[in-house]
Amino acid sequence: MSLVERCVVGVDVEKFSARPARHQLRIQKELDRMLDEASAQAGLDRAGWVRQPAGDGEVAVLPPDVELVALVRTFVRELDTLLTDHNEDHDPGVRIRLRVAMHTDVLTPGAFGYAGPALVVLSRLLDSAVLRRALRAAPDGNLAQLLSASLYRRAVLPELGGLRPGQFEEVRVDLPEKGFRESAYLHLPHRGPVARPVGSPVAVLTSLVRDLPAPAPARPVATPAEAPRAARVEVAEPPSPRVREFVDCVRDALAAGKLARADRLTTLALLAQAGRTGGLRGTDGALLTDALLTDLDDAWSAASGGRWGFRAQRARLDGLVLTGRRPFWEICSALGWRSAEDGTVLAYPEFERTAENDDLPRYPTLRNPAREDDPQWPDEWATTVLATHLRLRSWER
Repeated sequence: MSLVERCVVGVDVEKFSARPARHQLRIQKELDRMLDEASAQAGLDRAGWVRQPAGDGEVAVLPPDVELVALVRTFVRELDTLLTDHNEDHDPGVRIRLRVAMHTDVLTPGAFGYAGPALVVLSRLLDSAVLRRALRAAPDGNLAQLLSASLYRRAVLPELGGLRPGQFEEVRVDLPEKGFRESAYLHLPHRGPVARPVGSPVAVLTSLVRDLPAPAPARPVATPAEAPRAARVEVAEPPSPRVREFVDCVRDALAAGKLARADRLTTLALLAQAGRTGGLRGTDGALLTDALLTDLDDAWSAASGGRWGFRAQRARLDGLVLTGRRPFWEICSALGWRSAEDGTVLAYPEFERTAENDDLPRYPTLRNPAREDDPQWPDEWATTVLATHLRLRSWER
């Protein structure tokens, strides 16, 4: 009996079983077409793949001479493009979002194809909570890709064909009930160019936000001592399931030491709770529940020994009046979000490098690093910060 090493690929359609049969049939047909086209565009002959179809996707064993860069990068990029076109052209009922897992390991031929460790590990990756959560936390994305550590070392670390380690995030796939604990590498493709402003993000923020007025409509806001308790909106209900997924992803990112990802996901959790996609507005703070703020604060506080989180920030900002023209800049200064030397907001990579150097409650920043090349981000960030910190004044903690 022979033992061979092969690359294996698995794809699963998100929420497939919840669709009616007529939609499932259409999705299967479209997915089969897209896998054919993506593999052809990548120079991979799918006819040579040994495929084991399932209702919501398939698992495939690839030939021994597969080109790794073409598989890991080109195939996934082309598949993401095809999914984007399909999802823009079809109703939500037949929208296709994919979990994609890839691995390389040993197999042995059997009566029904192949068996062996490669397919076992692939199954664990494809069905892992971390991959499911990553896709759910990217509602505008089309797929989430997860590589095993062995394939990552072979395909990504050589840095050929446009693959770079920085495109992947190390995560842990932890299934204690199955005795499986391994590192894997997550990639969320982003399609399309991002509009870039003239000048650096820091310069644009400085020019656009220095004299930012209070969010419209302008109205007096009471300080904590003045706020009548009866006027406060009661928001004690738990977060929705979708928001809960963001919170779980924040915890996963913090456990892995991925502070920038946890920071971004914290912002996305607040936006999802308020039904926003860009930034919060002045009245959106009332939509942020006590339970959500507490869950996020618990995650950040636990990861930092109480140094970071909403409670630490609220204590730092105690007494600051959140009205007028310049409260945003005062928050930036008090929480260490801008340079003490020249008063400019720190670019996110520089912020990350300095965040460990003092006891300031720097996280969460409510920034979204993925949007900071967009001309809209300075206003989005400023109004999100003001709305959230105004809400924190009435947060029951």
